[in-house]
Amino acid sequence: MEQVISNLYVGGDKDVPEAKKRGYARLACTKDGIDSHRSMLGYTGRSAPKGPEYLYARRGDVMALNLIDVDDPEMIPWDMLEEGIKFVAEMLQAGKKILVHCNAGHSRGPTTAFMAMRAIGELPQPFNRARHIFKTLYEPFSPGHGMETKAREHWLELENKYARPN
Repeated sequence: MEQVISNLYVGGDKDVPEAKKRGYARLACTKDGIDSHRSMLGYTGRSAPKGPEYLYARRGDVMALNLIDVDDPEMIPWDMLEEGIKFVAEMLQAGKKILVHCNAGHSRGPTTAFMAMRAIGELPQPFNRARHIFKTLYEPFSPGHGMETKAREHWLELENKYARPN
């Protein structure tokens, strides 16, 4: 678990127990694993049950996205990612510490944190420059093709979308 800006931490499943112990809010960008969408909803089949929590579920200061790391960006719903980004912004604006994580801490969680930083005004740079800056803040950052494509496609619209009030 590494802090990338004040109160925003990025990591993997291995970091969740410590984040829980410290009382951090958590965004699980993963269908399976610790704090996952599957564990939050308790389903056992291949896919999540259809309904209002199909894409994401929230229980207080914990949110889980039904997110898989795939090469095809069309298989990654933007509405789901945007809810995760809004959740991160909400937690930070409330002064809470938050861990954004996925299983290994390389693609889904870090890319969502990267996009959230853009949305709150922390990464005003063009995409490639911002990607380089984020990589210096969180060295394990290695987005899969689908996640990187989604971030690139929505980069301009994310600028200051959920900026912190001055």
